[in-house]
Amino acid sequence: MKKTKILVVAPYEGMAESITATAQRRKDIDLTVQIGDLSIGRKIAQELAHNNYDVIISRGGTADMIRAAVELPVVEVAISVYDILRAIKMAENYSGKFVIAGFPSITNCAHVLCDLLQYNIDIITFTNETDAEPALRNAMEHGCTLTLCDMIGSTVAQKLGLNSILLSSGTESIDAALNEAVKLVNSSQYVHKQKDLFQAILTEGENDFLIYDASGTLWFSSLSASDMDSHLMNLVHSYLDSFLQIPDQTVERQIDHETVILSNRHLLYEEHTYTTISIQKKKALYEPEDNSISIYNKPDRQPSDFVTYYSSANNVGSVKQSITEYSKTNQPVLILGETGTGKDKAAHLLYENGPYESNPLYTIDCPLMNERKWNSLIGSENSPLTHVHTTIYIKNPGALNKNQLSKLFTYLEQTDLHKHNRLIFSLVTNEKAYAETETVYNYLANHLSCLILNLPPLRERKEDIPSISTLYINKLNASLGKQIIGFDGDAMAIMKDFPWKNNLDQLKRIIKELVVITPTSYISVESVKQLLRREEPYIPAAPADRAMSIDLKQTLDEINYQIIKLILNEEKGNKEKTARRLGIGRSTLWRILKSRENN
Repeated sequence: MKKTKILVVAPYEGMAESITATAQRRKDIDLTVQIGDLSIGRKIAQELAHNNYDVIISRGGTADMIRAAVELPVVEVAISVYDILRAIKMAENYSGKFVIAGFPSITNCAHVLCDLLQYNIDIITFTNETDAEPALRNAMEHGCTLTLCDMIGSTVAQKLGLNSILLSSGTESIDAALNEAVKLVNSSQYVHKQKDLFQAILTEGENDFLIYDASGTLWFSSLSASDMDSHLMNLVHSYLDSFLQIPDQTVERQIDHETVILSNRHLLYEEHTYTTISIQKKKALYEPEDNSISIYNKPDRQPSDFVTYYSSANNVGSVKQSITEYSKTNQPVLILGETGTGKDKAAHLLYENGPYESNPLYTIDCPLMNERKWNSLIGSENSPLTHVHTTIYIKNPGALNKNQLSKLFTYLEQTDLHKHNRLIFSLVTNEKAYAETETVYNYLANHLSCLILNLPPLRERKEDIPSISTLYINKLNASLGKQIIGFDGDAMAIMKDFPWKNNLDQLKRIIKELVVITPTSYISVESVKQLLRREEPYIPAAPADRAMSIDLKQTLDEINYQIIKLILNEEKGNKEKTARRLGIGRSTLWRILKSRENN
């Protein structure tokens, strides 16, 4: 015979002992007993209600509060007329004045009993737990020295120095509550069989499930008590607000040596929305402290500071426009730019506005990869490369060696990875870039047909420096408690003329230092000169005039070819841009290059 699973929340210890003793004589119930009065009892019920109980038993005001907080049926251990009569008879042996005090479940019964037996006893009714103290204090002022009450009344009476007799539930009331609980569950046996079947399906699968109601209260859990460790539940709670608002999200985090994947759905039942959270665990690919692969989830997003870097005209407008248009597709994108031009930020924007923004963004930092890590990434079933409908950002693949690149290119071709996921690549275009940058560029641009996103260096967009500086100063004012208005005199002209080798990263660092050291409303010319002079040893000497590298003693055809090669190299192999700069057609350019190769 299936036992009825009952959670008892007893307001006082005596009731817990009585109901435990009574239950030991029965074989049809599986009892769990907890002690807690009113709000404490309600909290206990909320925390344990999801542990597959059929019904909850409690008493008085505690039962009322639990009934309002959980969706399980609540059976109340009644205060019978016999319980109240026993307490009155005991109080008659007391020489002072006494009152009966409690919630309506007690006082309603007391009124009936006193009317029938014509007892002249004052009866005080509490509507909530805060009523108890002023009501009993008032009774004391009118000569009362004893109260017959429930647990909350007894607690307050003790605090006030008032004697009390606790209205305890007798065995007949406890037996009646247990019988009612079993009868209630048995009367809905068909529904409970369905519930048990669905719970078995949920609990026996590979994934665990949590179900929350719209208020964020845990309604069901397939996790055992031992599985609900603090790390896992803290992770769930950190995303719960987002999950309650937005359905169909997937987030991923590494906890120690495990990767935990949370996915949510919204279910509508009887006009109420419930949020289900699926929990999947798998072995992590790398150690927790390894930064070769990082995971970013959209709910982790802080207010974007993209505007700080890219919100003035011309070049900025074209970058924003390109990102906006590229984000609408799932085509692979190759981001090109010098160190410090914001390639990572652009990749994040492509992800956050892209087709798979509800799933994680995986960043693979190629310079941090060794052979062992790379082989795990390519070969492990736990690799992010095995996922679908995610965004994968492969950062600086030019840092990979030829063997690693060969494996990457082969993997891309054999799996059609770019057809199932959004791929983003970035390459550093500085003169001293990684050794295989050109190889990677040619493959990604010409074979994988990546969309190209060029991020211009700061020296090519000097007109944007005032706007970028203004926005960043405003941000720093808020975080540092400063009131800087802008630059004094010719200070901005000096900023615009500086070469900014490390681009936006360097500009951001210098502006922050200027704001910190400036005590007035304007950043002085002297401060700018001082900081930029410090930066000058790290600025490479200007390259020799490119025309000087061309031998003018050659034939005209040779000179033309050398010029074409020079411009083609500056344009990173982009023949369309090269032809446009030279003022010739692409077919003419192709014919000149082809003839030289044949010769």
